[in-house]
This record gives sequence, structure tokens and C-alpha cells, in this order.
Amino acid sequence: MKKDIIFEELGEKERTLLLRAFDFDIDSDGCILNENKRRMMSKENPNHPLNVKFASLMPGSLEIIDGTPTALAKYLRERVEKDSNGD
Repeated sequence: MKKDIIFEELGEKERTLLLRAFDFDIDSDGCILNENKRRMMSKENPNHPLNVKFASLMPGSLEIIDGTPTALAKYLRERVEKDSNGD
């Protein structure tokens, strides 16, 4: 049986609180810092850091991706493929 994916829109404050709860931080430019206090880079555009204003927080192990339509589509496609393979 397939699980429904439910999207919830969080404000910047809520995203920041959630990220901090998972040991991430935000620098003065709004960029997301990993647990080593290094800027997390976008998977979609590796030359740009992820910004809390535009980040999408995906459930599970709190995967952080760009909140662009292409990044969301890629995430959903990979999730569907994973679910259909029984993973």
C-alpha cells in the first residue's frame, strides 16, 4: 500500500526551529549550517548554499532540499521508485 505524501507549509521561524532541533543552524545570511557549522550546498545547484527561506524539509531523517519545482519533483520521483521497489 502506498503512503500519502502530505506537504505542510512552514514559515521561516518554524523551519529554523525544526532545523535547530536536528542540530542544524542558520548563519547571518540565512544559509543552513550542518552540524560541523559548514554551509550546506544545494544538490540542484552545488555552487549555492541552501537558504532557510527557500529550503524544503523532507520527512524521514530530515532531508533538506531546494524548494524548487524540479528539486521537489526529483524527490517525489525517487520516493515513488523507492516505494515501488519495496524499500
